[in-house]
This record gives sequence, C-alpha cells and structure tokens, in this order.
Amino acid sequence: MTKKDISKYQTDENVTRLIAFQVITILLLVFFNISTFLIFILTADFAIRAFTFLPSPLTFVAKLVVNLFRLKPKPIFAAPKKFAAAVGFVFSLSITVLLLLNLTKVAYIVSVTLILFALLEAVFKICVGCYVYNWLLAPIAGKQNAKTKNL
Repeated sequence: MTKKDISKYQTDENVTRLIAFQVITILLLVFFNISTFLIFILTADFAIRAFTFLPSPLTFVAKLVVNLFRLKPKPIFAAPKKFAAAVGFVFSLSITVLLLLNLTKVAYIVSVTLILFALLEAVFKICVGCYVYNWLLAPIAGKQNAKTKNL
C-alpha cells in the first residue's frame, strides 16, 4: 500500500479505541514512575503508526483483543487516524525529551493532555486529531471524512 492509497484505506474503530486505552495505561505507568522506559516504546509505536503502514505493537495487541472477543469490525477512514498518530508522536516525543531533561512537571502536563485526548477517543469516540485533520488538512487535500465534513 502506498501513501496515495491512504484516502481509500479503512481501519477498524474497535482497534483504534483499544489502542487509546493502551496509550492511557502506558502514560499512567510512566506518570506514576512504574516504568519510564515505556515512554520510549509509546513514542516508537506512534511513529510506526503515523509514518509507516506496518502494524505497531499496540495495534497487534488491540487486534488480538478484537479477535478474542469477536468484535464486529467497524470500518472508518484511516487518513485522519494516521494524522492523529502523528500528533500523538509529537506529544510522546515531547514527553520523552522533557523526561530526559528532568523537566518532569512539564512532562506530566503534556502527559495529562495526551491522556485526555486518548480518553476522549477510547470512551466517547472523539478523535481530536481527526477533527484537526478534517478542519485543516482535508479541505486542502480534498479528502474529508463524511462524518465531520459538515461540522
């Protein structure tokens, strides 16, 4: 699959929501100093999902859960989700750098923001990055998701 094909590409909403739950879990583990190494894994996972078409570790786990519970697939437009993953990459990379610079309070603020975004996706099906994509990038590219086209 090429980058040209992304406008036709679909992903499963169940998988993306389960990934959001995993992001929350990882950030809470980092936040409570249980394992700061996990922020490196989270950053790499966001990079894989945002910049490649390879399955990431969190995607793999989410698909296992979907298959285990035999959840019916809910296809959704993938381009906004890839953009949202790129936004998540920027957030997680920022958290990583801030932790390495020992700026833990600022890292926690950025973490809480990312947790809030992931919580909105996981619980309420509100993808903030997808709205940004549809409001700013899609009109330029002419590839809007019909769901948010008229908002």
